[in-house]
Amino acid sequence: MANWISSQLARLDIPTPFEVGNVNVYIVEHMNRFFMVDCGPDTEEAWTSLNAQLAELELSLESIDFLFLTHHHADHAGQAWRLRDAAIPVYGHEKLVRYLEQTPNFIKRGNQFLHDLAHSFGTPESIVAKLPDYREALRWIGPTTVTMTFEDGQAVTPDGAWRTIHLPGHASDQLGLIGPGGVLIAGDHLIDAVEPNPLIEQPYEGEGFASPVLLYLDSLRKLQTYELKLVVSGHGDPIMHPMPLIENRITQRYDRSEQLLGDWVDGLSVFDWSMRLYGRKMRHAMPLVFSEVFARLTLLEERGHVERILVDRKWTYERTKEVEW
Repeated sequence: MANWISSQLARLDIPTPFEVGNVNVYIVEHMNRFFMVDCGPDTEEAWTSLNAQLAELELSLESIDFLFLTHHHADHAGQAWRLRDAAIPVYGHEKLVRYLEQTPNFIKRGNQFLHDLAHSFGTPESIVAKLPDYREALRWIGPTTVTMTFEDGQAVTPDGAWRTIHLPGHASDQLGLIGPGGVLIAGDHLIDAVEPNPLIEQPYEGEGFASPVLLYLDSLRKLQTYELKLVVSGHGDPIMHPMPLIENRITQRYDRSEQLLGDWVDGLSVFDWSMRLYGRKMRHAMPLVFSEVFARLTLLEERGHVERILVDRKWTYERTKEVEW
């Protein structure tokens, strides 16, 4: 059901086939024009729901000037191709393009990255051999093109009232939108009830690997420099007091990481820690678990509690020696 959050911002509640549940799609009215933020997964149910909820607002696809995608994940960008086919321009970050175009080279590089990553995390060869094809991760995203790309701080409306803010961490291409009155459309960067997982991605061509959790924390600190009054997210309810939640998310990240020290064992890999923390359940959600465990270990390494050691293409972790003064 669609509802207006304010006089210029409406939320559509779009169904998804994922455990995360429904996704929020936003309609922004500005200068008597409308644009859409995110669009839902590539399913007939989501498409029917999107059009029905636009009608509840007395709008239609013909009312939409452009679609702005916060990031490439299927629940946010999956049916962008349908809007593109309806002659609606699609905007997003430059790093979004590869996930929508889905070229053979991108798929090939993705498969190689997944296998190399699994090996470096200490995953047994019997499991690496059964990893799904990279195309499975794109299953709910219809291939299409991006009309225009944006970087940090660029205007998406002619008067500059709505501007982009790059918030990598959960996704490398994640762009939020900051609008009049301190409103932030945050994608999945800040959610009221849950913390987003800093997901590992194949590096952008020409770039090295960057730790998602460090990018995520930097992006949270970046938000602390803005006077935000209202944050709306890809999931959950509007956040009326975002600053305490931002501080809590930063603290929560480090606290969760340091819990590992209470049960520390030297010489374990990411796979070993994943099995230790999640057991056999890990195998049903390996990319998510790997991302979470790698994030915890990365923060321990950042704070000097542990060091990472490479042996035979596998990274393991050991406690650092405590310095006595």
